[in-house]
Amino acid sequence: MSQEPIFERLAALLLERLRREMVPAVLNSPDDIKMTYPGSETDYRFGVFLYNMEELRSCGPPASIRMDEETRRHPDRLLALHFLLYANRKVPFDSLSVLDEMVLVEAAMRAAHSMGPLTLDGQAVRSALHDPVLSEKTALWQSLSSPLQPAVYLTLEPVRVPSSRIRRTPAVREFQLNSKRKGVSQV
Repeated sequence: MSQEPIFERLAALLLERLRREMVPAVLNSPDDIKMTYPGSETDYRFGVFLYNMEELRSCGPPASIRMDEETRRHPDRLLALHFLLYANRKVPFDSLSVLDEMVLVEAAMRAAHSMGPLTLDGQAVRSALHDPVLSEKTALWQSLSSPLQPAVYLTLEPVRVPSSRIRRTPAVREFQLNSKRKGVSQV
């Protein structure tokens, strides 16, 4: 398993897919799409921002992963990552018009809607459009000090984050059981 940052590699795969769909159809350059947060830079036209993550819980506690006879790794965490795909309204040159923003958001919606699973470390990561309620959208944009604007909300799951906590569990070499019957001792 690779020790490279998982979120970074997944973000690169997501950007690659978006660029494949949106460049040159609605954007001129791959540099027009960046992983950033609203208001951070002004030299991009379309932004992708990881705004939330949540743990996915299956039924019951996850089991440790056997690495060899005497070594176990703590269970992986399964996460859902929530991304915000938005047009950058603060482009300094070639200012973004309302129609440009609509075209970009529609292109992102099409790309997200037609996106198949991403493959990360041999595992399929599904993508799904997510539609938060208006109050959640408003709270998100307010927390970013930006007015509410049209955007695509995309969820990628399950994202497997391996634990680095490893424990040694020696194998059982001998087992002895003593039992007693009422009134009689047996070995």
